[in-house]
Amino acid sequence: MKQSQGRFPSPAAQQLVHLHKNLYVNRHDPKYHEKVIRYLDPHSPEAHYRLGQHFDQKGLKSKALYHYKQSMKVYPSPYYYQASGAIRRLEQNAAAGAATASGTIAGPTPEQRAERAFPLFLKVLVMTLFMINIALLFIFFAPSAISKAVTVLSPFTVGKSVTYESVEKPFLLHFPHGEPNRKVEDALHQKAIKLAEAYPNAHIVIYGIASSAAGAEQKAVPLTNDDWKRQAFVVAEYNPAIDQAVKIRFVHPELTAVGANIVRTALNAYISEHGTAPPRLDDLLQDYPNNYMSFLPAEGQSGSALVRTFFNGSGGWVYDREAADAERMFYPNTEPGDEPIRYTPVQLVVEAAQHSLELRTGDRPIARYRIGLGSDSTPTPTGSFTVGNRVIEPEGRSPGVYGAAALSLGSIAIHGTTDVSSIGRSVSLGCIRLSNEEMASLYPLTPRGAQVVIVPAEPGGTASANVAAADAWAPAPAVAADSTAPTPALTEALMLGARSQSGPLKPVETAKGNLFHWLG
Repeated sequence: MKQSQGRFPSPAAQQLVHLHKNLYVNRHDPKYHEKVIRYLDPHSPEAHYRLGQHFDQKGLKSKALYHYKQSMKVYPSPYYYQASGAIRRLEQNAAAGAATASGTIAGPTPEQRAERAFPLFLKVLVMTLFMINIALLFIFFAPSAISKAVTVLSPFTVGKSVTYESVEKPFLLHFPHGEPNRKVEDALHQKAIKLAEAYPNAHIVIYGIASSAAGAEQKAVPLTNDDWKRQAFVVAEYNPAIDQAVKIRFVHPELTAVGANIVRTALNAYISEHGTAPPRLDDLLQDYPNNYMSFLPAEGQSGSALVRTFFNGSGGWVYDREAADAERMFYPNTEPGDEPIRYTPVQLVVEAAQHSLELRTGDRPIARYRIGLGSDSTPTPTGSFTVGNRVIEPEGRSPGVYGAAALSLGSIAIHGTTDVSSIGRSVSLGCIRLSNEEMASLYPLTPRGAQVVIVPAEPGGTASANVAAADAWAPAPAVAADSTAPTPALTEALMLGARSQSGPLKPVETAKGNLFHWLG
């Protein structure tokens, strides 16, 4: 939802979540999580977990179990372990109840219950009075501690808005280089819970740093220098006063630049076809054939994909359709680093001699794939092309001929195939083939308008010579012979964003009823 740019924006607007087209819902709506599942994300782990809690409290165990199990289907998720614990508790309670019903656990007789009723009442009364006295002693004699601060107190025509925030406690935790993500998640989860016990009124934030000196026993130490934050590859946050989940976010420095240029490439394609920028960024995420992108990448520093029309440094993105070019039209809503993010369009470079395809922006490689090409009698054309229509599961002259997805280049396409034996060989009718699994990975990362450079194979030429030949075919930066290899973690982070996005911003990219006639 676009927020007012006035001096005093409505406090209610901050509680509204855009679910579908003109449908917004308040976060405090009793049906909020049900509406999230219905209109935004049917697989939301948080929404299913909260609904599980709701039905659990009402005693509706079967419904609670259903939503807890749905929450566990998304992994990794901050609600995975909580849902697992809740399921284990419900199943243990059910087993105990069954045992009682079958007579294995003998319950008290009516006479015994009558005898225990009065003593139990006295016990509860005495315990309640004792706890009240302890609480009064603590209030009057305990030292005062600053645990919360009023951060907003804005007068409006009716009422006022007050926000309380816990004091943030930042910590630093070192991990060995190459530590598996699962081990990192488990360690951060355990450390956050222990630190919350030691600092019960604090918002715990742990910054994970990769270090060759990390020992077997990992200790979280207070963060005294903010420079360490920029070196963190993972951040964990835990504030039990607000949310029982430990939120873990892996940070990829290149994610912001790559995500920005995916969107900018799609923006330029839209402008080229319509003569003007789209009124809203959502217009790039429409159903086929207007699916310029498959998803909106998250901004790497904050992990947010929220788009604003003005800059305030709160994370996510800024979209200003009145700007002069794509670089100034779309940029991260964070404080700028040492260098601004330059616009380098998404580019696919096909090395015919190596039977490989590399996805990149400028000189930054993102992913590399093994491909199949045209035969000697029906060779794949060389030169510079532009990605046009993007379609999932395209229909051709025979079922599945174009595989999982396709990127149209005119008479040919980059598409998937079930014939994995053709990968790494020159046997197609001219199209560029990838395995269905790798095509499903490449497709969402390639926007409409991406440049495709097909470098001819030089007989006896080296890989570097063939790659350098891209200069003769495209105005975009050439593929450098000494460029670094693609980073698997970067590709994994981008794909995680593509998989997690659903609901109204997830376009329908199939083209039912359309028959495609690429060379194959």
